[in-house]
Amino acid sequence: VEFSTPWKNPDLCCPVCHDIFKDPVILACTHSFCKVCLQSWWTEKPNRECPVCKQRHLKRQLPSNLVLRNLCESFLEDKRQRGSEFLCSLHSEELKLYCLDHQQPVCVVCRDSEKHSNHTFRPIDEAAQQHRKQLQETLEPLKNKLKVSEQVKVKFDQTTQHIQLQARITERFGCSCSVMESHSMKLSVLFLSSSEGHTTFEGL
Repeated sequence: VEFSTPWKNPDLCCPVCHDIFKDPVILACTHSFCKVCLQSWWTEKPNRECPVCKQRHLKRQLPSNLVLRNLCESFLEDKRQRGSEFLCSLHSEELKLYCLDHQQPVCVVCRDSEKHSNHTFRPIDEAAQQHRKQLQETLEPLKNKLKVSEQVKVKFDQTTQHIQLQARITERFGCSCSVMESHSMKLSVLFLSSSEGHTTFEGL
């Protein structure tokens, strides 16, 4: 079974009328139907068989499917609440048009009102697609700038690490030079002392 209305949930639709269950009843075979739909079906087919599996229903009473009824009521209430977001607050009509002059969605009553006289309108889906395209075009340069900024940050981090490495190497090399200079000075002193001692000995 195909459901032409997109908001319908197949699990909540009557197999006879293909619409949301109204006062659903359940048969012994566990199939459920709108009470009116089932009664109408049995008027044409008095053998009281299930419209889906053809199993005969022997009981005269039709027990209500309370769980299914509650689910359907919750589903419809949710649909009404979500649908109200797309209704005109002035006329309670569906917002199908977009006023290019006022840059806002409007209903057909708004279109014909004096407030929107001589204004230009577009179907709201078409206007939404155009706005989406403009937004993408606006975001593209920002994406490129962000990419460049990220590249600059990577280079900056690499440069910082390189400078820190050079500083550590210089620090270690400086310490080594100091040690070497200290050893060199000590050797010079010893050499001079040794030379002076040798000269004095020769003089004697």
